[in-house]
Amino acid sequence: MQVQLIRNATIRLSYGGKCFLIDPMFAPKNSYAPIPIGPNPDLSWPTCDLPMPPEEIIKGLDASIVTHYHNDHFDQAAIDTLRKGVKVYVQDDIDKDALQKLGFSNLTILKEEGTSFAGIWLYKTRCQHGIRSKAEPIFNSFGMRYASMGVVFKHPDEKTVYVAGDTIWCDEVKKTIDTYEPEYIIINCADAQMENCGSIIMNAQDVKELHTYAPDVTIIAAHMDTVGHAALSRKQLQKFAKDNKFSNSILIPKDGEILKL
Repeated sequence: MQVQLIRNATIRLSYGGKCFLIDPMFAPKNSYAPIPIGPNPDLSWPTCDLPMPPEEIIKGLDASIVTHYHNDHFDQAAIDTLRKGVKVYVQDDIDKDALQKLGFSNLTILKEEGTSFAGIWLYKTRCQHGIRSKAEPIFNSFGMRYASMGVVFKHPDEKTVYVAGDTIWCDEVKKTIDTYEPEYIIINCADAQMENCGSIIMNAQDVKELHTYAPDVTIIAAHMDTVGHAALSRKQLQKFAKDNKFSNSILIPKDGEILKL
């Protein structure tokens, strides 16, 4: 198994002999205007360039997974780059219809009871993309959906991997850990925030709660140092993990870094 963090939540996962690309966002640095209701209202994003050309990122790709159709997880640059016939897994009919309108023709909705791909089982998991009562009205005001998913990967020759997706620490994440007992959890943990809403993905305390709940799991940190509404950096998370004595249980890869697990 091999995990390569490309940038933000974009990950190449080599698993069970297949290559998955999760949440492709390929826009160059500073392509998007600042997020006015975030903690950095003057910061254009992405705040850094891709570590390699998009054509290299999609090389040898077998399937892509779009956890939810937000711009920082599937953007126009990725839409323009990906082959329209590539296998793409999505969370529901709404996202499927949206991607069909973009020209993608090989779309499958992941199921909570499991979806098989070349001997690999993919299980859709539930998320809380922030506290719903606070976050959903704000998402709606921007024409965006609250719904998002995570994915569990299982294969007889591999360790179980849980890509938690855009979620805060919540009962749904606990249930997924209890059900699938993953050895690795990839989390989006830049503490992205919006005004009057709080965190919409994991913050440092959430990461600590996750480690406390599942101390034998190796955590892999993603969705960091890229978007304008983030409040937690890699450097800050490294210090927090050290101060709270779980730095040996978390990997915080740089953009482009490959983890051979």
